[in-house]
Amino acid sequence: MVFSPVFKWAERTDKVYITIELEDVKDPQIELTDEGTLSFKGVGGTTKHEYALDLKLYKGIKKDESKWAIGERHIVFVIIKQEEEYWERLLPTGVKMNNCKVDWDKWKDEDEDQTDVDFGGMDFGGMGGAGGMGGMGGMEGLMGGMGGMEGMMGGMGGMGGMGGMGGMGGMADEDDSDNEDLPDLEDAPEVIEEENK
Repeated sequence: MVFSPVFKWAERTDKVYITIELEDVKDPQIELTDEGTLSFKGVGGTTKHEYALDLKLYKGIKKDESKWAIGERHIVFVIIKQEEEYWERLLPTGVKMNNCKVDWDKWKDEDEDQTDVDFGGMDFGGMGGAGGMGGMGGMEGLMGGMGGMEGMMGGMGGMGGMGGMGGMGGMADEDDSDNEDLPDLEDAPEVIEEENK
């Protein structure tokens, strides 16, 4: 049985980014055409099933200028459009795919700055058109320069590894200045009874 991988997309006026979410891909077969087709076949995922994805894109592309890189968890495509314009959609009218998602991390609206996505060292070298399948320089490109899991957790603020819950030691020994104006619990029922009279 052949499975369809989940894929995400985003665009700029001159290019489309497509990311196939599939880990540990073995024996990948990738083909792009100027007419705007992308074909992928490979074995991957934790179950090592065969996956295939055949896309007919909304418009034509420049196959020889387009690139891709295969990482540990993704296959990332930078597909150059034949004409510089925003597409109305990724796929032709009427085509819907449940495994297609918008890549909000890379998305830019038409009226926003059209800067390229920073892949942080991902090696796209030698992969134009149907060319080579070299690896990528580690996962730092896909982690967005966060320095792996430690960098991501450190950037969450307030969590910082949970090392002893700083500032909470000795709670029982410290006086709480907020308790000064509170009545003792024994006094509370008398106050309630007096108000009910």
